[in-house]
Amino acid sequence: MTERASRDGRAVLLMAYGSPNGAQDLPAYLADVLHGERPSEATVREYVRRYDRIGGSPQNRIIASVRAKLERRLAADWPGVRVFLGVKHGAPALKDVIPDAARTGVRHLTAVPLTPYASTWISEPYRDGVAEGIRAAPTPIEVDVRLDWHLDPHWIGYWSRAIRAARAADPERAVLLSAHSLPKRMRDRGDPYPEILAETSGAIARAAALDRWSFAYQSAGNTTEPWLGPDLTDVMLDWHRKGAARQLVASFGFVFDHLEVLYDLDVVVKEFAEAHGIDYARVPMPNDADDVVEALAGRILGP
Repeated sequence: MTERASRDGRAVLLMAYGSPNGAQDLPAYLADVLHGERPSEATVREYVRRYDRIGGSPQNRIIASVRAKLERRLAADWPGVRVFLGVKHGAPALKDVIPDAARTGVRHLTAVPLTPYASTWISEPYRDGVAEGIRAAPTPIEVDVRLDWHLDPHWIGYWSRAIRAARAADPERAVLLSAHSLPKRMRDRGDPYPEILAETSGAIARAAALDRWSFAYQSAGNTTEPWLGPDLTDVMLDWHRKGAARQLVASFGFVFDHLEVLYDLDVVVKEFAEAHGIDYARVPMPNDADDVVEALAGRILGP
């Protein structure tokens, strides 16, 4: 890298989950997600099928756009600031980006994840990657990890406006707010994820003035252990039994389009809805919207 740090040796680190760039990356990517365990050939084939079905994930492109927009946004308050990108899985890996940043003269990184939810399940892998990167840095570097922007007004504002827009032609459509499920053992260990989601979904419902809504979990892992519920499809059926055949899903647990949205919702849940006579629609994801960039900037520039 030839770009240098800002004059005061400070920069920003945008952290994200990461995604394979193509089918050729899936075996290594899945092994990384599985903490080094080699995925079975059947697992790789299944994920290749899913990615092929959605035409590949736009995740890495969206993240790169968010990084560039965030750097431009921060420049107004922080001239010359550099925004580095590091991911938990795939490339550029957190453990590699932090040493690279140190080599450009960075002495202090303000790090923020591209997820608003300060769940232990979500945040600890970021902290682990940061710690590994600090240990590998050629010169001392401090990393200030800033989590938790789930109630940022820009974040809530995006979802309330998007839901209102999606319901404009059909205000009676029931709204289901969804987020990725979590193994129950994590909740039992004290992970605040369920409470954080309850706060966020309540704030969105109030801002959007929703009178017919529910919260549900989606995308539970394919494991033998129990995951948090209720599952989205169970809630959809319950609403249908109550006479709400027209339903709108807002997957506020995610920031951008990826496999859990484009496959789990737009393929699996959509086919489920059609098979049960449910008129299904989905609210567009924020992706690289200005609301996301403003929420991130607020967390970085705030106290």
